[in-house]
Amino acid sequence: MDLLKIKSTIKAISNVIPIEEAKKEEMYNRFSSMDDKEVIKELVMAAYSLLRDKPELYDYALTVIRDINPQICPSVEAMKEKLNRMFANEVEGNMSLEENHKLVSSELIRFTKMLNLYDIDYYIVGALPCFIKLGIELFRYHDDIDIMVNENDIPKLKEIIEMSGYVFHDDRFPSLERFNEMQNNKPPHIMMAQNPDNEFHLGFFTFTRGKDNAITMREYSHRLEDGRVVVDVLERRSDLVGTSLRYDDVPTEYMGTSFKTGTVEDVYHLKSYMRRPKDITDVKKLEPFINKVKLEELNKHPNEQVELHDVSFPSSTLSV
Repeated sequence: MDLLKIKSTIKAISNVIPIEEAKKEEMYNRFSSMDDKEVIKELVMAAYSLLRDKPELYDYALTVIRDINPQICPSVEAMKEKLNRMFANEVEGNMSLEENHKLVSSELIRFTKMLNLYDIDYYIVGALPCFIKLGIELFRYHDDIDIMVNENDIPKLKEIIEMSGYVFHDDRFPSLERFNEMQNNKPPHIMMAQNPDNEFHLGFFTFTRGKDNAITMREYSHRLEDGRVVVDVLERRSDLVGTSLRYDDVPTEYMGTSFKTGTVEDVYHLKSYMRRPKDITDVKKLEPFINKVKLEELNKHPNEQVELHDVSFPSSTLSV
């Protein structure tokens, strides 16, 4: 998004929402790497959270946000209606809530059985597995299942996905043509498996495991340099204690399958900093189950962040 447009938008919004200068600078930097649609989505959800009980200020903020790009943004009333639906957990996709829950359950069972059969090192992460292991009945739409997978197992993962009928996309190291496509139609995950019949997909996050069993998450980003696509990686390195606080090694048993998951405390911790409708409702659902001692310990073991620039395609992940 254009920096001048960002600054004028933030300045106008700060008339009704106090924003500290340090926060403004952070928003300038972050929004400048995002497209208009992403910026609009984040700002309208923040406006809903902070101003929905103040109608005149709410309308003003949404009008300012809409001016970012009126061609892709609906009317203020349409935005308000959509936000109300989202925060009420109404269906966002192209199927009913009941159909969505049946699909999520069946695909979770199907794919975890295959991942186990192929002895893949993985975790089911996000709120979904927390709801399952806590016995919380599913209550909102789930457009995907989030899965952490060891990068060494990606060749086997690719084989599983291709057998399943889903379409596998691995955009960690895109070609120039694919990079340009991604700028116009940004995929929800760098690596994913798309259901060919609907919007549902599997979203993959990659990690490596150290000799001591500690986990390092790897996040990929891309940029152009002298006409070529350069791949950068942000590593989030957990120490051994942090790993044990973030990931459960005791499998969750579910409908004839089993899988390891992220901890409730880690999911709660991550979602507490997000303002998306689903994150807000998930936090409320998980809060009664949080072990506060574990949560405090988690805060004492933050991930070490290491930036790796101009990363090459690793031979260990070559397709078989």
